[in-house]
Amino acid sequence: MKRKPYQSLAVLLIGLALVTTYSLFRQKPGYELAIIHTPNGWGYQIVHNGTTVIDQPTVPGLAGKHGFETEELARKVGERVVSKLRRGEFPPTLTAPELSQLGVPVR
Repeated sequence: MKRKPYQSLAVLLIGLALVTTYSLFRQKPGYELAIIHTPNGWGYQIVHNGTTVIDQPTVPGLAGKHGFETEELARKVGERVVSKLRRGEFPPTLTAPELSQLGVPVR
């Protein structure tokens, strides 16, 4: 059985289209979380495609310059903010009850 040249080309183009489609849909928004140590405790930065979009050296919503007490708390809150950004929420505001639920003491 002999294949016609256009059939091979069609198979090649279909394969290329499938690979391209897969790679485009596989990509997620490029948000990265970095935990930072500050003079007042811990904080976080969120970077999107190489640009810092959020620099949060203090606990959001608290008066004064209080950092997170632990690296783990900064990570939990930062991860929550990243999840909001990935869902399209901007600004990704956190409420006092949300902070409390994550273990952040809200004074």
